[in-house]
Amino acid sequence: MTGQAAIEQGDVSAAKQAAIADALERAALFAGVRVTSQQQLVAGVMQQHQLSLDSSSEIREIRLLRENIGGDFVTVTLQAEILSQQQSCSGIQQKKPLLLAQVELGARRDAVHGQLFELDKNATAQLSRHLQDYSPAVDVSTVDYSIQPALMTDSINRQLFSDGQQFVLVSQITDLSLGKRTSRFWQDERFERYFALDVSLYDVFNQQRVFQQQYRTQALWNNELSVAGSHSQQFWQQPFGQKIDTILKAVAKDVQQYTQCQGLLAQVSHIDQHQIAINKGSRQGLQLGDSVTVMQIQRFAGKDGLEKLHKSPVTLKITEVSTDNAWASASSPTLLSHLQIGDLISINNSAI
Repeated sequence: MTGQAAIEQGDVSAAKQAAIADALERAALFAGVRVTSQQQLVAGVMQQHQLSLDSSSEIREIRLLRENIGGDFVTVTLQAEILSQQQSCSGIQQKKPLLLAQVELGARRDAVHGQLFELDKNATAQLSRHLQDYSPAVDVSTVDYSIQPALMTDSINRQLFSDGQQFVLVSQITDLSLGKRTSRFWQDERFERYFALDVSLYDVFNQQRVFQQQYRTQALWNNELSVAGSHSQQFWQQPFGQKIDTILKAVAKDVQQYTQCQGLLAQVSHIDQHQIAINKGSRQGLQLGDSVTVMQIQRFAGKDGLEKLHKSPVTLKITEVSTDNAWASASSPTLLSHLQIGDLISINNSAI
C-alpha cells in the first residue's frame, strides 16, 4: 500500500512518518477494519490526526518496501499485516455504487482571491481520487453538475436507484473568505484564509440523508503570490491547498466508515425460467457462488412509490458474472414465478 505526505518546513522525517501513517490507514480501510481517526473538528477547525484501529484489530507486521522523496513530498510503499479478531460484516467485500455530484462553489464572491472560480470542478476531481484511494466500499461515478439537497426528492431517489445508484454524495463550498492580516506592512500581504465544506450523503433506496457534516479549516494565504489556479499542482502544494486536500481526504474516509458494512443492493433486470439477471456485476464485487436474497416489492394501485417489502424465502446463487451484470439461479423455476422485473436483490445482507 502506498502513502504520501507533504514536507513542511523542511522536516523530511516528520513527512516520512505521516506518509507511513497514510499508507497504514489506507491498508486498514481496504482490510475492512474500522478506523478511528483523531482528525476531529476542534473549535470548528480540522486538526492533525492520529490513526487507531478498533479494539478487536491489530497491526501485526509492517515492512517498508520503497521510499521516495520527490519535490515537496515523501512517498512510501509498505506491506502490512492487519488482523481483525472480529468477524467482518457481510457487505465488506462489495462496492456500493456512489454518485459523486460536482462540488458546488457557494462562496463564489470570495473565489476572486486567487481566481479560484474553478475550485468546484478541481475539488470534485480531487475528491473522486480520494474516494478511490480511501473508500474501497464504493464504486464511484461522477457527474459534471452539482445537486442541491432540496432536489433529492423521493421521485429523484427512485430514479437514481433505478439507474443503478445506491448512494449520492452532495457537497458545497460555503467559505473561502480572508481573515485577519498576519504580515507586517512592509511584508507581502499574508492573511488567514478560511475554507468550509458542507457534505451530505444520501441513501437513495431508503430515500433519506444518512450522513451530514460541515468540515472547516484555515491556512495562511499570500495574497501577492502568483498561483496558477486550483487545477495546478502548485495550488495543492500551497498551505491552503494542502488543508483543503486534508478535508477532502477526511470526507472520503468518513464515507468509507459509513458504507463499508452496508449491503449491496441490486434489482431484477430479466427473468428467464429458473434464472434471473441482476444489474450488478464484478465491478461491484460479485463473485460466482455468492448468495442473494430476493425481496418482493409490493406497490399499491394509485400510489406512487414503494409501499412494502416482503422477504421471499428464495435464496439464489450467482452462476454467471460480467462487469456490470450477473445471473442467479434457483433450484426450481416455480420459486421465481412470483418475481417481477425491478424487484429488489439483497446480496449477503440479512439486515433488510
